[in-house]
Amino acid sequence: DPTDQYARLYALDVVEAINGLHLPRYGLQNYALHRPKQSPTEEEARIIRDLARGGRRLMGFCRTNLFKRLESSGYAFLLSVERHVLRNFIFLHALENGLPLPIGAQEAEMLDTGFEDEDVEDAFFSGNSLFDWTDADNDETMQADATMDGAADPVEAYRVRAGEVYQRYRTALRTRFRWLRADLFGPSLKKHLAEDAEHLLHILHKAGRWQPNRDSQLEALYNLLTAEHPNQKVLIFSQFADTVRYLEGQLRARGVTAVAGATGKTADPTALA
Repeated sequence: DPTDQYARLYALDVVEAINGLHLPRYGLQNYALHRPKQSPTEEEARIIRDLARGGRRLMGFCRTNLFKRLESSGYAFLLSVERHVLRNFIFLHALENGLPLPIGAQEAEMLDTGFEDEDVEDAFFSGNSLFDWTDADNDETMQADATMDGAADPVEAYRVRAGEVYQRYRTALRTRFRWLRADLFGPSLKKHLAEDAEHLLHILHKAGRWQPNRDSQLEALYNLLTAEHPNQKVLIFSQFADTVRYLEGQLRARGVTAVAGATGKTADPTALA
């Protein structure tokens, strides 16, 4: 059914796009030059060695997580794709301007959903997301295809936003990252970042803006709560915090007020129960 949101995502071209991703940010060691014009400092060499230890495992986790998030909810999947695209453009911004690359947390546990329910692309910001495309006081993020709505050229919109976010990385959030000079990496890094962004932007364009009022899974859940179990407590389990927040917000919007969402960041889940 071409009009069904999930059908557009559970499609062969989407699966092939994810399987074909280079995921260079999780395999940076593969792009490091053996003989750069200026040798890395001792600290830079140590960072590159650290990256090499977990690179292949990180890339596998990242690819699997995209599929898992698609299974969790279309909303969570598209949100993750948007964040991934933006992070690629942040790296492209650094490479194109000869600026150091921001290296975030690379521990494999961050990509293992048995340990972490937040999106790895956003996990270390502790809820203060730099991927929001609206004011900081507004919880709404860009959501799928918003760049298509607001700009003639979505790539340029990402480039502008990437420059803004990079500036915050280098100033207010500088200590949250380790940094590697752009000239330590070969040209294939830039090429693969751009190719991955292009493929993921195609997914966002195909999916369009996610519409909760046409979310068949959400509709089925709402009917379960209001028609089949209207007077009972119901526990809903999800693997991802983004899906929890989405469901809580959408159920409240539909009039289910006795609802609370608990994630790995919830201080006291027992109090909610």
